[in-house]
Amino acid sequence: MSTLITVLHVIVCLFLMLTVLLQSGKGGGMGAAFGGGNAATVFGGSGASSFLRRLTAVAGTVFMITSMVLAFLASHNAADALEKFGDEQQQIADQKEKAREEAMKNAKPGAGSGSGSAAPLKLELGSGGSVTIPAPTPAPSGSATTPAPTPAPAPAEKTPAEKPAGQPATT
Repeated sequence: MSTLITVLHVIVCLFLMLTVLLQSGKGGGMGAAFGGGNAATVFGGSGASSFLRRLTAVAGTVFMITSMVLAFLASHNAADALEKFGDEQQQIADQKEKAREEAMKNAKPGAGSGSGSAAPLKLELGSGGSVTIPAPTPAPSGSATTPAPTPAPAPAEKTPAEKPAGQPATT
């Protein structure tokens, strides 16, 4: 339907340009170049002016109607696309919320402190795919990955030779 109206719109647009260019203006215009000067004998006593004016008015009316119909169809289709996109995003958000609630329900007490083992988390996406997040593996206590704290060295007392020259030496 939209394609048919678009083709009609282009044809009417081209026809409208031709009818406007064929009309003779004050100086003859393009109408005289295409034989509009002799149109009085072809179209009757009043010439081509009234016939071309009617054709231009009809073509202009059809052009305006097809323009409004195409604009309506374009805005109607765009609203549908936005509604579909909004619905898809809402479904994805609902699935994420369900997965979060399920993960919280299945979580064991004390699992948040790093003790115990956690199962991998699988999330279903709205586009038909899924993502699996592996469970973290806790490091054993006392392993080489955590260094033992080292005490900070105590500041050493300066000898009289290391002290600045302007200060008296105390012994």
